[in-house]
Amino acid sequence: MTPVATRLAGLLAVVAAGCSGRPPEPPPTPPNQVATIREQHLPNIELVTHEGRRVRFYDDLVKGKVVAINFMFATCRNACPESTQHLVEVQHALGDRMGRDVTFLSISLDAERDTPEVLRGYAEAHGAGPGWYFLTGKHDDIELLRHKLGAYELDPVIDADRTQHTGLVILGNEPAGRWKAITALGKPVRIRQAIERTILPVTEWPTGAAVVNEVPYEENERGKEVVTADEVAKLLVRDP
Repeated sequence: MTPVATRLAGLLAVVAAGCSGRPPEPPPTPPNQVATIREQHLPNIELVTHEGRRVRFYDDLVKGKVVAINFMFATCRNACPESTQHLVEVQHALGDRMGRDVTFLSISLDAERDTPEVLRGYAEAHGAGPGWYFLTGKHDDIELLRHKLGAYELDPVIDADRTQHTGLVILGNEPAGRWKAITALGKPVRIRQAIERTILPVTEWPTGAAVVNEVPYEENERGKEVVTADEVAKLLVRDP
């Protein structure tokens, strides 16, 4: 195309746009991740703290904060005591960052029996300090919250048995829109590391040998076994 023809084509395009009577449409705005998470996963249900204070889950406990959320109940004799003890150790490791940089929210699955008084006794017995709230509320509200946060079993029979509830700590940096989960039965130092990464921007995450060496990898006997070529070949077999 000659220079003259090129300029003419450009002029015709401008004229055509002007004759259409409307400006070109702007590019679509990307979805607001923080707003989407809030609307779809953070219901503003009413809860009651172990101190007897009525609060809203989103407005009072999560909005603008970094949180570590787990589900438990006071009479649990399976994973709950160990999970709580791990979080107590994490609380000690975090020191004065508790309540300032991160808030712990432990929500009861047994709303009928876990009154604020019961939860206060549980918190005191385990040494929970400032920045850690034990919460109760209406059964249906807590079930809604649990499912919205993804803390449920896919098998409905298992999910209905609260003694088999998922032992997760759900970590969220609400203003940044960053959410993840880690097992509450993992080593406290790993939970602390995950919380610190949730607090910090990605560009400031600690990395390298110092992080790994805080808790060296523990190799078991199975991991020391040599994998043979035959075993690898079996893994590659696929049904037609």
